[in-house]
Amino acid sequence: MKQSIFENAEWIFADCKGADICNRYFEYQTEFEANPAIPTMLYISAHSQYVVYINGCFVGCGQYDDYEDYQVYDTIDITAYIKKQNNNLYIGHYVCGSDFSTRQKQKPGIIFAVWNEDQNLLSSNCKCFSRENRHFEKTEVRITRQLGYTFEYDATAAEEDFSYSVLAGKEKKLFARPVKKLEVDPFRAAELKAQGIFLENDASLSKAMRMQTAYLSACRREDYFEGKGAAVSWMVPGETRADGIYLVLDLGKESAGLLEFFLEVSEETEVLIGFGEHLDDLRVRSAVGGRNFCFRYFAKKGQNEFFYPFQRIGLRYLQFHIYTRTGTISAGIREQCYPVTRYPLQLTDKLHQRIYEVGCNTLELCMHEHYEDCPWREQALYAMDSRVQILCGYYAFHEYEFPKANLLLMLRTMRPDGLLELCPPGKVWTDIPSFSAVFVREVLEYVEYSKDIDFVEQIFPELNKLVDGFAQRMQKNHLVPLYDGSEYWNFYEWREGIDGSGKFEPGTVDCLLNAFMSDAFRCFAQICEMAGQPELAERYFGLHRNLNQAMHQMFFDEKLGAYRSNLTDKEPKHALTQGMMLYVGAVPDEWMEKVAHAIIDGELVPCSLSMSIYVYEALLKCSEKYQGYVLDEIERIWGKMLSAGADTFWETDLGADDFKKAGSLCHGWSAVPVYLFGKYFQH
Repeated sequence: MKQSIFENAEWIFADCKGADICNRYFEYQTEFEANPAIPTMLYISAHSQYVVYINGCFVGCGQYDDYEDYQVYDTIDITAYIKKQNNNLYIGHYVCGSDFSTRQKQKPGIIFAVWNEDQNLLSSNCKCFSRENRHFEKTEVRITRQLGYTFEYDATAAEEDFSYSVLAGKEKKLFARPVKKLEVDPFRAAELKAQGIFLENDASLSKAMRMQTAYLSACRREDYFEGKGAAVSWMVPGETRADGIYLVLDLGKESAGLLEFFLEVSEETEVLIGFGEHLDDLRVRSAVGGRNFCFRYFAKKGQNEFFYPFQRIGLRYLQFHIYTRTGTISAGIREQCYPVTRYPLQLTDKLHQRIYEVGCNTLELCMHEHYEDCPWREQALYAMDSRVQILCGYYAFHEYEFPKANLLLMLRTMRPDGLLELCPPGKVWTDIPSFSAVFVREVLEYVEYSKDIDFVEQIFPELNKLVDGFAQRMQKNHLVPLYDGSEYWNFYEWREGIDGSGKFEPGTVDCLLNAFMSDAFRCFAQICEMAGQPELAERYFGLHRNLNQAMHQMFFDEKLGAYRSNLTDKEPKHALTQGMMLYVGAVPDEWMEKVAHAIIDGELVPCSLSMSIYVYEALLKCSEKYQGYVLDEIERIWGKMLSAGADTFWETDLGADDFKKAGSLCHGWSAVPVYLFGKYFQH
């Protein structure tokens, strides 16, 4: 913590009306003098997001979402942007104002300081001018309930006058960003994929549904369109029946970045902007299941330049509906990525090599301020998802700073019930208890790979509290009951019977929660050994053994040689349950081969991509003879995605069709082969 950097700075905010600030935008301006021959640094933190310009030049953006008692600041070298006198500092400020999977509601404000080596040139205070940015219109339409709000921008709106800022009422609890700052690439234009004219179907619908349901009439480019480099121009004759033109633009690959476009129109006009990962509907799927992958921009006459630095979007395609007959546009993104080095893995099989490379692509696109499940729909950090991503990353990137920061971010969210928040640093309505158990394995694997033994001492008290909470729930039969209450989701994977959708009586036990608890006890026991706590280690090894024995007695079907997931199951149903029992060492030696064959025989409900790491590794640890089966599965499932043209791996093997047409085509947990190839199949 470097409190001295902000010794003269205050958390400030625009003097705006309204106690509840939600999905609103603000601007700050001030000036300073500096010696351009001396390195000059800007230190800044904001809730929720910021963008910085100096002397009209874009400098940086991208707040690391944090907590009220853990305010993360960025360090930005601004030397190249300053001049000797009258440097103008402009800060754009976005306030989300609601809880999402990606951030929690906090007091809005910004704090900053400019330093010329050891001379403080500027600090935020109430003399800084600020105002609300009235170009952004008030809306509470959500992209998704995980990701955040959409925006609506009116380039013709009148601007407010600047006035002095006010104190934000936030204490200073500032910490340096724990990971590298994201790199923002130059503008990359998308290429024209399809074009035509459209008619509005129902103007009363949401903007996303207006795009989704508009009547599209495809045209040849030579009919009304022409290209000028990255720009596309159009002219639709007045006698042609049309509300405007549509364009589908292709970035060429799955991407994650910040929207930017350059538009020239001959009149004020509405522009709808959709984004998505595929064209399965022969258009961008802008509306699906209540989700709104659509922004609205109202253009002024003449030149419009727009850059949106406050929300990264995951996409391959952009679609524009522009309600005018003439104009020119160039649109795309500034890619935003975490700076990391990819380490090649040389595999003799070309298919395996391609799967490894696309797996690495998937990891990188789900790696920003922290690991995220998918860049398109959620951008959220989950303990279960990140365990897969981190483990794969040890082989892909040989890097430990980023995983460590992920673990510490998650551990900061200990709840009164002893579990971790589902999506740190966000706040959501539910929690998945098994994911908190997976977190213990994440910690153990980090220490094993990084050799960072000091980390054990740093987090041991909180980790002990977490695992002790599991132990206190154990019943006399050594089993842990399901968490009961509307705030809990006893989910394991997206398969019927184990997706947490069923009802149960208080005190009910199932096999999978106990398997994850058993693994947590075993992992924590190993961590206790590292921490020089042999008595505590023996206690948790004992709980692990007792739990394994109790699970076998309660859930094993000796006739079929496999385990039931729930006591209500008439017979074993799920491959994941067999894999987890093998994984945690709960299967007696004489039954191991029988249980393994229950997986590979194909009669059970197969595991999904998310949990395949447990099943495949359980088989590989069980016997080398299962290597062929695992490789065949990888070639079949991940090869199918490659055959469909994937350059990142999907959420499930059903792709965009899953989850009622809302499946993501880039999902971090699907990088599993990166780990398996790295650990088990290098040649």
